[in-house]
Amino acid sequence: MLKQVQHANMFLYNLTIHAFQIGLKIASLFNPKGKLWVDGRKQWKKNLKQKVETLQLEHAIWFHCASLGEFEQGRPVLEKIKQDNPNQKIVLTFFSPSGYEIQKNYSLADLVMYLPLDTKSNAHSFLEILKPKIAVFVKYEFWLNYLFALDKKQIPTFLISTVIKKHQSFFKWYGGNFRKALATYKTIYTQDTDSLILLESLGIKTGQLAGDTRFDRVLQIGSAPKQLKEIEQFSKNSFVIIAGSSWEKDEELLIESYVLLKAKHANVKLIIAPHEIDHHNIERLKNLLSKHQIDFHLYSDNVVNYTHSVLVLNAIGFLSSVYQYGSLAFIGGGFDNGIHNILEPTVFGLPVLFGPNYKKFNEAFDVIKLKVGFVVLSSDELTKQLTNFVEHKTLLLETSALAKKYVRSHAGATQKIIVGLH
Repeated sequence: MLKQVQHANMFLYNLTIHAFQIGLKIASLFNPKGKLWVDGRKQWKKNLKQKVETLQLEHAIWFHCASLGEFEQGRPVLEKIKQDNPNQKIVLTFFSPSGYEIQKNYSLADLVMYLPLDTKSNAHSFLEILKPKIAVFVKYEFWLNYLFALDKKQIPTFLISTVIKKHQSFFKWYGGNFRKALATYKTIYTQDTDSLILLESLGIKTGQLAGDTRFDRVLQIGSAPKQLKEIEQFSKNSFVIIAGSSWEKDEELLIESYVLLKAKHANVKLIIAPHEIDHHNIERLKNLLSKHQIDFHLYSDNVVNYTHSVLVLNAIGFLSSVYQYGSLAFIGGGFDNGIHNILEPTVFGLPVLFGPNYKKFNEAFDVIKLKVGFVVLSSDELTKQLTNFVEHKTLLLETSALAKKYVRSHAGATQKIIVGLH
């Protein structure tokens, strides 16, 4: 009976995958991201065969990341492998265009490509062509057909920097195949002990506590950030609020607070780094600023001497280094699908503010407890928190020291994982 249920659930899973593919093909006709997703996978089999032959990629280590955030999480492990063994071939795959398009020329991977859709035939063909030595999946990657194919071919597979939560499919009545897939990993490196306990409740003994590799990554960035002279000039002698990966609701609250704050404190400046920088979103943001009669610069204007107090970063790839010039960060996503990276600003000692949707992230609970991070539910609460830090320099310095100490104290996950991969 159990096998029949699992078979039926697997049928539904595969049906969903195919429906997803059809939906994306339709979306690609009018959605740029959908088009990238579809076009990037065209003739993948032919292209992969050619790359494996010309670059001698058989027995490479295969890293898979859903998107850019997971790449940054897996990056320290990948780079440590390459540092220890420069001749080791690395194949890096992405599910999402937002990861692939930014990192498609990443120099330490011998091949960067989209992951073919998770069908049984695709998984079989991908592994037959590549023949990876090991596979490393980052955080939340549970593609059933790939995992079952890896297991069948006895290719050691690892999951790193993961967090297991009670709401996930493994704990649902329909989660039998996901539990089965979870058991295929040779080692599951978790961020916290709660994840280990949940794994053990499923009868899975392969969990190991390693911590979160993002701490190692942000420490790398913090030790040698990009020097951005124009941002440094803009920020000089000012209290600089940086809105990181902001969404519409974040920007509405922040701009309301900024207007009130600026009226009392002339040295306050604002850098907004929107999560989406397409033309439509930048125009919306420009209109919002104009509505509040706020003069601003766009980063793309390449202004030598900034005269306005608001700067919109309509470019990508350097936000993590911009934080070095800030006084405080307001992290976007807390009023939408979830907050973005709060470790990138804390490594530079910035207090972090964010909306209420932070529950998926262990580090959010940590910084709240340490009074380095603060949840805001309205523009009034945001204004109060911002004013507190603008007017109390000692508080800002003390909070900054706590933020830096917090990040340093959680380093070391990369080395623990590397030992296990050898």
